[in-house]
Amino acid sequence: MSTDAPGQTQRQRVSGRLGWFLGLGAALLVAGVVARWASDAPDGLERVAEDHDLAGHAVERAGLLTYDGASALLGLGIVLLLMTGVAYVVRARGR
Repeated sequence: MSTDAPGQTQRQRVSGRLGWFLGLGAALLVAGVVARWASDAPDGLERVAEDHDLAGHAVERAGLLTYDGASALLGLGIVLLLMTGVAYVVRARGR
């Protein structure tokens, strides 16, 4: 079963796939590599907690709630799977 739109040429299909893979590669690069240089400065919520002396009541988290490359890649994968599912549902309803 072909998922290509009727009337699409081979060049359009290849161009669409190339664009998809380039976008995925860029997202993986940002999530896995560039995320390593994310700022260690507190974000807005942490800053408010520090300003109001609530930071001492916080519970330290680790694992998936950190700002490292592995967490970014996992989040990217989850979003990619969800959006792929949404795209298939929308495409199926359009037929």
